[in-house]
Amino acid sequence: MILELTTAARTICRKMGIIPALHRVRMLWHTSDYEDKFSAALLGAVRADDCVWDVGANVGYYTEQLSRRARSVVAFEPVLDNITKINARSLSNVKCRQMALGDKEAELMISRNGPYSSLVSSPASDETTYETTRVMPGDALVDLAPPDIVKIDVEGYEPEVIRGMRRVLSSARAVFIEVHFSLLANRGLAQQPAAIVRDLKQLGFTSVKWVDASHIEARK
Repeated sequence: MILELTTAARTICRKMGIIPALHRVRMLWHTSDYEDKFSAALLGAVRADDCVWDVGANVGYYTEQLSRRARSVVAFEPVLDNITKINARSLSNVKCRQMALGDKEAELMISRNGPYSSLVSSPASDETTYETTRVMPGDALVDLAPPDIVKIDVEGYEPEVIRGMRRVLSSARAVFIEVHFSLLANRGLAQQPAAIVRDLKQLGFTSVKWVDASHIEARK
């Protein structure tokens, strides 16, 4: 119940537009980078014999760090330029898949602005470009080793990703998700953060918590 109330409170604060002010207050006594707690939780959960799925790998910031700790990493990233940057790191235990994950197989339009890309929003810039990307449910990728750990950062496409990989998540030991409240609200899905919490509990994760204002850690 406390987790559900916390999630609802976060949604209300973001709707009221007071999250930036709260963040500035927080930084008066927290000098670490925004994702430090999330990064520590994610990387600290990885064991040497783990397979990790990095869903929304971008240019491979987490992919590289995960590869140092895990037996293998699968990096899912729809933008070819980003995949090229990951491959340039020559990480022998990383397999790249140029695709987005979702709840059904499809070809969808993705907006791009530098390394940033999204299936649900268009960055406000004259540099924005568009391209088509392949989308697959995680549960359909039976040729890949099932993950022990899953990291998800998909710019407001979290509900579709989770729906499309319920079997995969049900067998994973832990999942770490960045929840994009504002992008979900822009889609008319302001209640989805609470739904994500419920889904994770239904999938067997017994410890589900917010590690910071936007990131969920769920473990079995």
